[in-house]
Amino acid sequence: MPLASHATTLKIATLAPQGTSWMKHMRAAADDIKQRTDGRVKIRYFPGGIQGSDKSVLRKIRIRQLQGGAIAAGALAQIAKETQLYSLPFTFRNLDEVRAVRSTFDPIIKQALADKGFVLLGISEGGFAYLMSNQALHTSDDVREQKVWVPEGDVISKTTFENGDVQPIALPVSDVYTSLQTGLINTIAANMTSAIALQWHTKLSHTTDIPLTFLMGTLVVDAKTFNKINADDQRIVEDIMAATFAKMDEQNEQDEAKARQALQQNGMEFVALTEADKQAWAELAKRSVAELAGEGVYPVEHYQKMQQMLEDYRQQTAAAN
Repeated sequence: MPLASHATTLKIATLAPQGTSWMKHMRAAADDIKQRTDGRVKIRYFPGGIQGSDKSVLRKIRIRQLQGGAIAAGALAQIAKETQLYSLPFTFRNLDEVRAVRSTFDPIIKQALADKGFVLLGISEGGFAYLMSNQALHTSDDVREQKVWVPEGDVISKTTFENGDVQPIALPVSDVYTSLQTGLINTIAANMTSAIALQWHTKLSHTTDIPLTFLMGTLVVDAKTFNKINADDQRIVEDIMAATFAKMDEQNEQDEAKARQALQQNGMEFVALTEADKQAWAELAKRSVAELAGEGVYPVEHYQKMQQMLEDYRQQTAAAN
């Protein structure tokens, strides 16, 4: 039996509030890991943003105050541009399309993070982000009049809005609710479950019913710390986390559908767009993707390969139907 001093505790911070299904799954995984490794690997979570924004968490991982974090893909842009592959606007039309490419591109993202000193223990499907405001927004012209939030450090969202002549306001997630209260911002892009879990929906009345981008969360840990764990225990951690994230993806899909229903029942108005409106948004996205390529925000070659895979998938799906 290894000495107790050889036990490793991974301190992991997350913005996910206590009591959410995400935290329940992660705590169950931690219990399983502790049991299966006979206490040699323990996980201690810091939920609800108590360790600060994603940017703060990454800084604390670098200085070894934390060993890991549940980080939004957008916050990893400066570390590995491959993490942005799923986040570009209007890339996916539905969840099936996301899942059709993940087996090819998840390993690419994992390797890119490994090259930068991080072990990727999981990618979680956060669902699609929708534009939410206090009035009906049909086009980017409508959005120009609004005070739009983008997550701190999220280059893709910032560039997309700026291409529509919107000057967004960058804030950490923890500041969004207060900023909606005070009127500093009045428009956000968020998935349904987060809008409810973080109580943002109480300050908003309209959702533009077109998915803008797909949200991905990651669970990353410091490679130096992880590599001190013996190989057998590393495999246990990776296997349990992989199974947990697969369960969470199923749960997230159900939660998103229920959250949409709950928002509708609570009076949220879902604003339908005309084909012309949708086309205008698609053109805006296209310009943004081209500009982001020029700035080296995402790996163009991988993205082009993904686009080709999606096109093939769409043709196969259309033929099957």
